[in-house]
Amino acid sequence: MSRVARPQARPWAARRLVCLSFAGGGTVSFRPWARLLPIDVELRTLCYPGREFRFGDEITGGWEGFVADCADAVATEVRSPYVLYGHSMGALLAYETARLLQERGAEGPESLVLSGHIAPQHWTGVRTAKLATASDEELAASLEAGGGVPRSVLDDPDLLLMAVDLLRMDMAAYAEYEFRPGPRLRAGIHLMVGEQELTPAHEGWAELTDGPYSQELLPGGHFFTPRVWGALPRHMPTFAADGAAGLAS
Repeated sequence: MSRVARPQARPWAARRLVCLSFAGGGTVSFRPWARLLPIDVELRTLCYPGREFRFGDEITGGWEGFVADCADAVATEVRSPYVLYGHSMGALLAYETARLLQERGAEGPESLVLSGHIAPQHWTGVRTAKLATASDEELAASLEAGGGVPRSVLDDPDLLLMAVDLLRMDMAAYAEYEFRPGPRLRAGIHLMVGEQELTPAHEGWAELTDGPYSQELLPGGHFFTPRVWGALPRHMPTFAADGAAGLAS
């Protein structure tokens, strides 16, 4: 079964943007970006276990199994060249997926675009571990406060319960993460940070790559502002430079 969605298939595409979601999320948040990308770039969104067309699957092997699942999906379903993008937990998954692919000698991303996460060497996981064992009510409140879940889900008891279950499953794996020093990435990193959550711990991403590093401060908090999130590809240097005419204003 496929683990990668193609919201708007472009078989002629010269490159691909592969998106990894935040904890509890799926492919839906990224799908509108397909029409914002240059015509020769195809959007692909990785579907984690337990949701959408992978409903019923579970994360096996904890955090390491989660990373391996992502790396296997990218290696088998995404043709190079591609850019790997991840937000929040997805940023950490994107980074570790790129590390694993590099370790395997597989074709890795030409660059990483990351947002919503401090550098992994500064991450403790204390809050994540608490959320993994929190009550349904506390997790529901966390989903609403985070700002990444549609109102239609928050207002529907059945959909909200499903979202809570997914968040708990993701958090249980996420809480296991421990940074392991090792070879730096060959791929460069572009980091996007919301003005309201910038900390010195974000700067550590620059230490993890031998490639180019850049950082952009954007309006808003963890999910920026709705306007910025809706047009985030215009802040990804590779695609913005290649196809400004293809981006919505």
